[in-house]
Amino acid sequence: MLKRLNNPTLYPWFIFIFAMGIYTINLGGSSIYILDEAKNATCASEMFERGDWIVPTFNQELRTDKPPLHYFFMMLSYSVFGVNAFAARFFSALFGALTILISFLFVRKFHSEKLALWTSFILLASIHLSIQFHLAVPDPYLIFFFTASIFSFYAAIKEKRTIYLILLYVSVGLGTLSKGPVAIGLPGLIFLLFLIFSKRFNWKAIKQLKPFLGALIVVAIALPWYVLVHLKTNGQWTEGFFFKHNLGRFSSEMEGHGGIFLITILFVLIGLFPFSVFIVQALKNAFNNRKNHFVLINLVAGLTIVTFFAISRTKLPNYTVPAYPYFAILIGLWLSNIDLQKAKPKVSLIVLLAIGVILIPALYFGIKFDPALAHLNYLALYFLPIPVGFIIAYVLYHKGRLRQSLQTTGLATILGSLCFMVFVFPRIDGENPVAQSLHLLAGKEVRYFEKFNPSYSFYLQKELTEIKPDQFNSFFEENPEGLIISTKRRLEDVQLPSNAEISFSARDIFETPTTVLITRKNN
Repeated sequence: MLKRLNNPTLYPWFIFIFAMGIYTINLGGSSIYILDEAKNATCASEMFERGDWIVPTFNQELRTDKPPLHYFFMMLSYSVFGVNAFAARFFSALFGALTILISFLFVRKFHSEKLALWTSFILLASIHLSIQFHLAVPDPYLIFFFTASIFSFYAAIKEKRTIYLILLYVSVGLGTLSKGPVAIGLPGLIFLLFLIFSKRFNWKAIKQLKPFLGALIVVAIALPWYVLVHLKTNGQWTEGFFFKHNLGRFSSEMEGHGGIFLITILFVLIGLFPFSVFIVQALKNAFNNRKNHFVLINLVAGLTIVTFFAISRTKLPNYTVPAYPYFAILIGLWLSNIDLQKAKPKVSLIVLLAIGVILIPALYFGIKFDPALAHLNYLALYFLPIPVGFIIAYVLYHKGRLRQSLQTTGLATILGSLCFMVFVFPRIDGENPVAQSLHLLAGKEVRYFEKFNPSYSFYLQKELTEIKPDQFNSFFEENPEGLIISTKRRLEDVQLPSNAEISFSARDIFETPTTVLITRKNN
């Protein structure tokens, strides 16, 4: 039985099922609370309720942040599973598993099965990827189609088959519906740089790529929705999305998400942890072997993405995630061919050991430092598999068992990731103000003043109407059991009427505001 299972033809199935298991575990076990998640999931639910596939709205107001592909998939999921957290996140997990799968298939086809297995393992060991594919956000969709476009481009160049060109341009078109023009511009830049550095930038190569056919495919997939939303919103969506959320984010810092260019490198180091400790050796090895076109495409893709977002004035950890498959391939390439006599990984393993030793105390005191979560500092102990695994890995290395050492390292972070998703995050999530106060709003008339946590919209499944301070008194006279949602800061300069009081207050977990509920004062 075991011999039959140890069949290379079954590896893609095993990898996909394993990835799907990691990315779906406890998928609905935490609430839709994080800001972007709440807005995306609510927008999709409002479109689903209206049967509207064109105009995205949040709280029934136009939302211009993102194109619609993730809304479409969420709507499909809602139709099957109902409007809930699991449904909102299901396709994020699926596209995450598909990203691991196509990475394996691409590397196996154009290099080796050994490197394909290493690449998949490195990606599966990334806690950041696991988190990303557990969220109801558009990034998993972009990551998949971005990765598919780069791999299809390389396959088309190497094998000169039209099917790969079609897959390339379909991926670009769907990527454009996932995140916008970045899905065209950034892959295009990577293609150009690869052709230049591989000394293939000539008319013959360009003709081989059939750019006019490609343009038709991309336009046919993406343009109709962009035109329809432009017409239905009188250009408001187009202006908001292209000027504010694309040019604006690239040219200026938005929502406090800025920093020096080096921060994008830090994002990658943390995001691909633990195997990112080998990234310097991997990049050096790749640069020395850049004449190999397989190495070159991954080197160009990874570095181009990081450089592009290093230049961008707005910087977020999820921006550099599309670079992970290419860096994983380069790290796997170095690890799979490592010669202990020439390139000792001892320093990198010592770094991992040091991180493992300080991890639990750092998490323990880090959680304790937050007043809202101080009583949950025991949750740091759930990450014990990581330091224990790193210690075992170091011992195995000293015994000359490097492969087992690296496998233990990856398994330790996979287990740590599972503990985070199953035990840690749901417990922390339970402390968020929406989860704690939602029962207070059941069956009540609800308004908001200036600002409210978007998670309320998702769970209340109704439009929240804004109210002005001079309307507070009359609102409570008409609705004695009613509530007004706001934040502590928004109420600093507001004098509450004599018949109202703040009955609930809690700081938003992962955010800076403090959510408050205003109710009628009991006489």
